[in-house]
Amino acid sequence: MHCLIVDTQMDRLNNTMIAFLEAGLQVTGTGSARVAQTCLRRSLVDVFVMDAGPMTPNDGSPRARLLDLAEARNEQLVTLLLTQDVAEDTEAMTKAYQSVHCVLGHDVAPRLAAKLALASLAERTVVSGFDVEPVLPRVMPSRTPVFQSARAA
Repeated sequence: MHCLIVDTQMDRLNNTMIAFLEAGLQVTGTGSARVAQTCLRRSLVDVFVMDAGPMTPNDGSPRARLLDLAEARNEQLVTLLLTQDVAEDTEAMTKAYQSVHCVLGHDVAPRLAAKLALASLAERTVVSGFDVEPVLPRVMPSRTPVFQSARAA
């Protein structure tokens, strides 16, 4: 599974890339719309994570054009948008773009975003009208446990 992350805030981009890599996805990350556009044209992207910034649906902005291109290339795309105003943007974005599974705040933990993306990928069970098995990325076993618990002595 290939994930493209587009974010102009480099610290957040790096942390999000690490979380998605640790979740087992192949990741390409950029702050450039031109690089993202080239990536979308040349490879099949399964998960698209983008800082929505000041974007309204179908406004012709570079971000809107990226989302249109991503959806045109993969009708089973899973998109997660990062936005300043989740309440306002959720309804508009989910109505305008069929691939938008989550609209998250800029301050969301990158690991949570990766888990939400994996859950959305697991729910993709219909491709062009045919039932198929969900396809999940193979995750290499980690040397550290994912969940930890402590017992009282």
